[in-house]
Amino acid sequence: MDLSSFWLILCGAGVIQSLFLSIYIFYSRNIRTEERLLLGALLLAITLRLVKSMGWFFFDIYDQSFLNMGFAAHGFIGPILVLYFLRKTDAKIKLLYKIAILLPAIALVVVSPYIDLSNFWYIGGYEALLYFTAAYLGWSMYLLWVIYKQKKIYFPWYRNLFIGVSIFCIAYFTNYIYGLNPYITGPVIYSMVIYFISFVMFSNQEIFTPLGDKKKYKNINLSADQIEKHREKVEGVMVNEKPYLDSDFSLTELSQITSIPKHLLSRFFSASMNQSFTDFTNGYRIERAKELLIDPAFQNHKIAFIAYDCGFNSLSSFNSAFKKLTGTSPSEFKKTAFQAADKIAVN
Repeated sequence: MDLSSFWLILCGAGVIQSLFLSIYIFYSRNIRTEERLLLGALLLAITLRLVKSMGWFFFDIYDQSFLNMGFAAHGFIGPILVLYFLRKTDAKIKLLYKIAILLPAIALVVVSPYIDLSNFWYIGGYEALLYFTAAYLGWSMYLLWVIYKQKKIYFPWYRNLFIGVSIFCIAYFTNYIYGLNPYITGPVIYSMVIYFISFVMFSNQEIFTPLGDKKKYKNINLSADQIEKHREKVEGVMVNEKPYLDSDFSLTELSQITSIPKHLLSRFFSASMNQSFTDFTNGYRIERAKELLIDPAFQNHKIAFIAYDCGFNSLSSFNSAFKKLTGTSPSEFKKTAFQAADKIAVN
């Protein structure tokens, strides 16, 4: 396999994953409508831009409607990212203001049938598009700082999303404006980043809880008796029913099992347990994994098998959580445990 074929396969996989994630978000019931539309549209716009780049680079497609589709999609990336971040701040944005943010990209779609490479894109149009996107990325960076200053939880999600989108767009900018990197750099990088974005999203469904609601729930005070009752009920469910062994286990499901409202559970974990629901759940999964790692019956099983059996949906997330909670890797833990057992047997 030559390098070009490898890049084609990698980018093609990125397109499929990005499109899948976009569709998933559009139809997800766990995400509020506006946020779902914005995030799904952002990934869809990037997907279309990626398709245009692949068609032009790998297959020499010069059909003007196809190229304009990609350029128009590029024009929407910055504005949608700005709207998404605005949605995550405390600011109340009027509809006309939202339309104004999207207006340049909408205008590009309207005039697309009348422009081509020679009468627009090659005489400054593409350069203007790149600078336009860069300006919106700068705006998004400011909003990211606002989100951070407001001490919103799950800030790393917004930061990582911004970094992924920015690298993708900046790669086109530095390629065309400065000639610093190959044209295919952006699609290749994004095709790798999209899997990380997917992993973070599926591992932390709580990130989509509206920030305003999170702030509102900070004012909810739980009495000592309520905290103890919630703790007993939650720990009882985790110990007896072991719902954490299901990789799809969520705060919503725990709320349904315990009959404790979801917002009270969220407050319970953040204020009373001093840890997120994800860390709490992973704690039980890791304890179960530690039992299996030192169980002679599982000695010949691969660590990945144990990871999936304990409720993790990937080996990488298991390794990361295991080291975070124990300070060592699963393989090192297993090796140390069996060495200690051998010493005891010899003595």
